[in-house]
Amino acid sequence: MEVVIIVVSSLLAAALLAAVVYKAVEMKKRIDQSKQEVQQIEQSEQYLLDIVQDGKTVRIECVDVNSDNVELVSK
Repeated sequence: MEVVIIVVSSLLAAALLAAVVYKAVEMKKRIDQSKQEVQQIEQSEQYLLDIVQDGKTVRIECVDVNSDNVELVSK
């Protein structure tokens, strides 16, 4: 009986370790993907603006423009 408990406990520990390793690998992939996206944005003149409201997301593409001749007017 004790052997069965040890085997089951070992299998459970191995399964938990595998789950932690899997999550760590997935997190690393997401972090790398985010870093690549940030690099692409920094190198590009086009930007993506995400607006999140009530669980819905709207993505707007923005472009840098020359604003030297623009006058800001406050109301």
